[in-house]
Amino acid sequence: MVETALEMGFVRAVVASLEPMEAERQFFEAWLDKGYAGSMGWWMKRNPYSRTSPQLLHPDAYCAIVLSVPYYTPSPADPGRQFGKVARYAVGLDYHDVIPAKLAILKERLEARLGRPLLGKYFTDDVELYEPAFANRAGLGFIGKNTMIIGPKLLGSYHFIAELFTDLELEADEPYRGTCGECVRCSVACPTNAIVEPGVIDARLCIPYLTIENKGEIPLALREKLGSLVFGCDICQEVCPYNQRPPETIWDEFQPDAGVGHYLDLYSVLAIREKKEFMDRFGKSAVSRPKRKGLIRNSLVVLGNRTPDHGEKVLFDFAFNEPEAMLREHAAWALSRYNTSRARNLLEQLASRETEETVRNKMFLHLQQSA
Repeated sequence: MVETALEMGFVRAVVASLEPMEAERQFFEAWLDKGYAGSMGWWMKRNPYSRTSPQLLHPDAYCAIVLSVPYYTPSPADPGRQFGKVARYAVGLDYHDVIPAKLAILKERLEARLGRPLLGKYFTDDVELYEPAFANRAGLGFIGKNTMIIGPKLLGSYHFIAELFTDLELEADEPYRGTCGECVRCSVACPTNAIVEPGVIDARLCIPYLTIENKGEIPLALREKLGSLVFGCDICQEVCPYNQRPPETIWDEFQPDAGVGHYLDLYSVLAIREKKEFMDRFGKSAVSRPKRKGLIRNSLVVLGNRTPDHGEKVLFDFAFNEPEAMLREHAAWALSRYNTSRARNLLEQLASRETEETVRNKMFLHLQQSA
């Protein structure tokens, strides 16, 4: 079983028991009770038992084969200030589409080796399952202080987790006993201080949440913290000692050339006006998750942080023609970051013609702060 998975490009495969995860449920509920899930809390609270009861996902299964597959590719040099950085897991095609197809092939190859049909279902981040805890208990790796699963022997954390629930009667593996020791590089490096204690993240402060799951505005106090990050964040992984020599993906689907790459041209993102145009460009990528509104919101924040050449005119033209009030406000904030007389004149024009009172008030506030 392991050999078959490794031949396909998975780097680790372990066997997980389907017994309920009681201690993990208590930890998960405590995390929810503190409000750390942000806007995700309403659906995560619906039934915490289902997330920690893997046997419910496939009642006829005996165990689950838990796998990890690398997605790491080296990031090229920053192409310039009008570009925003994409988290490495999203530079290629959407893993929600790629991995299930690979798991289907794995199932077929296992069936060929066994000489019989294999009862099984496969998942990857698409069902109610507390995946890091499930993978940790099975020994895929250990949960680091940044909440990522860190694999043994410097496999690091740049990998996706996937599961094949099956009727194979395999003995469950033991947990892997790894540790971060005294290292706190991830919590020190986090721009928003989202790692509130070892192994606990306040999603409301986490850049992946802010740029992907968050459907509203980026809080003013956190916008500058995004820096050049337009979708997701890798900072806590980049500083991790276990990621000194991460294995690179061998799957073509996760290569930058297959998807959006490591950087987005933010001017071209702002030029997208229709949903169809957005989906034509990003529909096969995880970058589509925040939708047009979310990705443009992120792009405006990054443009405000990077203040590229000719950005004032681009931001003004965008806000002048944009029907979405939240996006006009984010564009005005980005324009205020230029702190030039030209930018202030353009911002004053936007504020004077703004019809939404709350947005107009914010625009004038941005104007005062840029003076």
